[in-house]
Amino acid sequence: MRSRPLTRLPCLLAGALLFAGGGASAAPSSERGFPLIQTYEPALQEAGTQSFGITRDPRGVLYIANINGVLVYDGAWWRLIPVGKGKTAFRVASDAEGRVAVGGNDEIGYLRPAADGTLGYVSLVGLLPPEQRRFGQVLRLEPAAHGFVFTTVRSILTWDGTRVATVATSSGERPYPDVFRVGADDFCWTARDGISRLEETRLVPVPGGDAFRGRRVDQILPANGGLLVSVRGEGLFLLKAGTSSPFSPQGSRWAAARRVLEGLPLPDGRWALGSVLGGVLLLRPDGEVDQVIDSMVGLPDDFVSGLVLDREGALWISLNNGLARVEVASPLSVIDRRSGLQGIVYALARHHGVLWLGTPAGLFTLGTGEPAAGGGPVRALPAPPGMPTAVWSLLPAGDDLLVGTAFGVYQAHGGKARLIPGTDQHTTFALMRSGHDPERVWMGTDGGISALRREGARWRLEGTIADGPGDVRTIVEGGDGTLWYSTNSDGVVGVELPAGWPGTGKPRLRRVRGLEENAGLLRIGDRILAASDDKVLRLDEAKGELVADPDLASLGGHGQLNRLAAGPGGEVWLNTTPPSMAPRAGRGWARERRSLVEIAARDTEILHVEPDGVVWLATDKGLYRYETTAPGREAALPAPLLAQGTAGGRTLFSGVAAGARPPSVELPPYLRRLRLEFAPLSFRAGLRYQTRLDPVDADWSGLSPEPFTELTRLPPGDYTFHVRTLGPNHEMAQETSWPFRVRAPWYQAPWAFVLWIGLALAALTGYARLRSRALRQRAARLEARVAEQTLELRHTVEELRHAHSGLAAANARLEELSLRDELTGIANRRHLQQVLDAEWDRARRLGTPVAFILLDLDFFKLLNDTRGHREGDLCLQSVAAHLDKTLGRSGDLVARYGGEELAVLLPDTDLPGARELAERLRGGIERLAIPHAAAPLGHLTASFGVASMVPVAGQRPEILVEAADRALYRAKTEGKNRVSTLWDEGPAAQLAAARAGA
Repeated sequence: MRSRPLTRLPCLLAGALLFAGGGASAAPSSERGFPLIQTYEPALQEAGTQSFGITRDPRGVLYIANINGVLVYDGAWWRLIPVGKGKTAFRVASDAEGRVAVGGNDEIGYLRPAADGTLGYVSLVGLLPPEQRRFGQVLRLEPAAHGFVFTTVRSILTWDGTRVATVATSSGERPYPDVFRVGADDFCWTARDGISRLEETRLVPVPGGDAFRGRRVDQILPANGGLLVSVRGEGLFLLKAGTSSPFSPQGSRWAAARRVLEGLPLPDGRWALGSVLGGVLLLRPDGEVDQVIDSMVGLPDDFVSGLVLDREGALWISLNNGLARVEVASPLSVIDRRSGLQGIVYALARHHGVLWLGTPAGLFTLGTGEPAAGGGPVRALPAPPGMPTAVWSLLPAGDDLLVGTAFGVYQAHGGKARLIPGTDQHTTFALMRSGHDPERVWMGTDGGISALRREGARWRLEGTIADGPGDVRTIVEGGDGTLWYSTNSDGVVGVELPAGWPGTGKPRLRRVRGLEENAGLLRIGDRILAASDDKVLRLDEAKGELVADPDLASLGGHGQLNRLAAGPGGEVWLNTTPPSMAPRAGRGWARERRSLVEIAARDTEILHVEPDGVVWLATDKGLYRYETTAPGREAALPAPLLAQGTAGGRTLFSGVAAGARPPSVELPPYLRRLRLEFAPLSFRAGLRYQTRLDPVDADWSGLSPEPFTELTRLPPGDYTFHVRTLGPNHEMAQETSWPFRVRAPWYQAPWAFVLWIGLALAALTGYARLRSRALRQRAARLEARVAEQTLELRHTVEELRHAHSGLAAANARLEELSLRDELTGIANRRHLQQVLDAEWDRARRLGTPVAFILLDLDFFKLLNDTRGHREGDLCLQSVAAHLDKTLGRSGDLVARYGGEELAVLLPDTDLPGARELAERLRGGIERLAIPHAAAPLGHLTASFGVASMVPVAGQRPEILVEAADRALYRAKTEGKNRVSTLWDEGPAAQLAAARAGA
């Protein structure tokens, strides 16, 4: 959002007010940040970046009027449909029946499916008289009661599905007439008549519409029983009950200065106004400006040519340069550098109703900024001069705000901040008010634990607990007054204080067993929870141990985490990647979680839940605000669309239109590959797919993010393919099915069996006759040829000996070929399994380790999509050759594991050795510099998972492969182009882990 830089005076006034004593402690009614914005670029070289309009059909498929035709996007796949001779589509519109109309230059038409369901453009120009076919550019296109209305430079045309009629004509000079769809009605504006209603092919005056004669109307939208009218150069007006009145002074100034071109009513009552010069204005029903979304906040361009809502309520914007999706209805918003926030938020607290943020750059508060900013996303306002920087922790304490920094703890009050003497020796990472002594505050620092005590209006350093580990991150108090705290490297520590501390004795330190790494502590009711790695454990205060609790089992096992936060309804938020929430279920929590997959951040430093359910998530990508009580957050997932099917290089169906189904086809015998592409008809993040082929599969496949599948070597028979979409939060769409048939080869047809029987009988009869005659002739010559046959027999025996030798060599060659991958020339998976079984048994007998490396080529699907499968095959061959060349020992084996996955088997190799070799292989692949424009680095990279273990009796080698696969998954989720392992401990720990896995 554009706004003038904040001056120092408003900041000083804000700081003085925020530090003032007293005042309410409730949160402001709205602290919403910027909406989430995602930009799109069609994955088609022939598509242009310039677009002129956008619409969607009832299924959710998007259609974009593009400079090179109509772009179609179904959530997974892009397609381009040329339009007439000029190719450019200037306008698109869809009606309730799913028909899509298109307008170009001297071109009107619609999209119609062919027999195979493939969409194509059909021109309607031929339905016009020849003298009316030069009508110029289509300026606007709207659905009507029984068809569509095309507004052109020279005329207004209607199409009812059968014929094209001319409603009105103009001289072709500006200002051109225009037609706008408002609810179920179409309104027409002309300079001569003002605003009229279009009824079939007649224009009927609207009461009060003549007020807009001679004034250029750019947009008409519904407005609570009336019309919201945007007049060029003047602003916004409400036309209601025959009277026109100015509306929204602030919005009018924006509309007049930036020229509104498009408009859309939103389900929550707001309007979205798209402009030529200023992006999109979101206007509230009361006329207040909600916010401006333009290039300053993330749009690729400010020239808005079209607006449409998808089924999730997000706003799609077609621009003069690109496309964007804005989450205008999402409960998520973000506060970042665009809001004035500097640095990552490490501390967050609400004090006197104001949210305070601590970052390395200092203190910030959330406010509205200057009044001239006109509403919009909340601003991050810097604290007044003199406030501390490098803030790590915050704690409201009555009228004071305690600020823990790298330079000590400050007492902030009345617009001033005072360093508490004696606290400047350490960085304070955590502050917690004691529940047993309200005048005491515990400090967690890089030197250990200290205490502050309030004395009157000031705080002093009360004492320090000596000999304890430092780098304290979280603190909780036990029910008996024991202090428990977590450190960044020494796990969890307990401190038992003597009565009357300090000065009465030495505190007793208790090392907590169960976790050695950084853990986050949280008290929920009578339980203290600790989160670390992918586990959540309960602190047994009596024993001083972290123990597994069945009630907490569902909180773990979802990835790395070390922070927890409790919500007002008993739910627990976890800083997994992405962040997630587990709802309360009895004494424990449900296994199914709500994951905020829209947050594309790697690290979440803070989880803070407010009493009203608003959740703040401080991440490396900004501060996110999530409204848990926001209504209508998620629409139901639609059944997926079968977008395209290809078999043997032939397209079976593509871009199926609304209301059509892919045709059932009969495929040739033993088809080598059938590729089916499907689309979710949804644009939310984190979607996965499952497929099933009847009658081959007994159950659904595993979850896959890839929107396609390939079926190979199908024997003759009748099949039904099923696909369904699953969301990140356990949503499941209805399945989509497609029947098809693989026909039997000609020699298995019924008529072929009759032919075979006839030929067999004839052959038997002929053979019997020939055999009888041959036997008689042979008997007559037998005695004369005994000697000759004896000699021939010797020659035959010799030839058989040579033939046997050749056959053995051929069999050996065939066995060798069966163990090699046809594409890369390295070992195939069968060979790998044979060698792995043998090396596993040998290692178990000798007690030596076996290492296994599994690698996956990053973004390989994008390489195939952008450069073709031929280039993908060449890349696989190059990588395989590099791996085979790099291996130095004769016993090592490199093999193709499947698709773009390769494997390396290393006998007698421990984990450090295997990891070192994997890193050499990864670096070698990167140095190959195989071009890959769609990858972040511009060339091909690979992710590696490494595992090594000493086999024990009863274990199968599959446990080693599974460990490498899990390590590979970690490498992929941590950013790709890296080597990851599951075990970094010594051989003893590896053996223990292996036995546990067994």
